[in-house]
Amino acid sequence: MEADRLNTPTTFEMPLEVLGHDLLFAQDPNSKHHGTTIWDASLVFAKFLERNCRKGRFSPAKLKGKRVIELGAGCGVSGFAMAMLGCDVIVTDQKEVLPLLQRFYET
Repeated sequence: MEADRLNTPTTFEMPLEVLGHDLLFAQDPNSKHHGTTIWDASLVFAKFLERNCRKGRFSPAKLKGKRVIELGAGCGVSGFAMAMLGCDVIVTDQKEVLPLLQRFYET
């Protein structure tokens, strides 16, 4: 993905609240690369972690320092959710997808 493609009309930011943090994830669903779309499964996984954190099954105290690698992270929703729980996370994807992954930020 070319850097100038990040500002096209097909690229937009998706707000998501995870573990009390308001996040913005960039995505480009019209790209030819699968990793440029926020997949429903990653949203479900992030909310699963959040719900179970509140129930005490997962907590930053239990997960602090655990190492996680997310292969094919795409827009990064799952990896960032794990990082918010205290895990040391490495997210990876193809070079064409990395510019969107790098655009994540907290509002």
